[in-house]
Amino acid sequence: MGRVNTPHLSTVSREELEILQIKSANASLRKRCQLILLKADGRSSKDVGSILRMSHVSVNSWVKRYKEEGILGLSIKPGRGK
Repeated sequence: MGRVNTPHLSTVSREELEILQIKSANASLRKRCQLILLKADGRSSKDVGSILRMSHVSVNSWVKRYKEEGILGLSIKPGRGK
């Protein structure tokens, strides 16, 4: 079994993620907020990946970025994509 990569959320952080998950106009950001919330609830990366239709590697990358940068890390940085 691999190592556990679970973000620990404060009450305030959880509330911010829940609000963004519902109210953000950006669908990708809503998906990433859901990802962090699912991981914080103790789900495996493979389980979260199957729910959100992404690879477990991507799930772990976003969790790592969230741990390093917080909620701001869930946004796509300028110069990415088209």
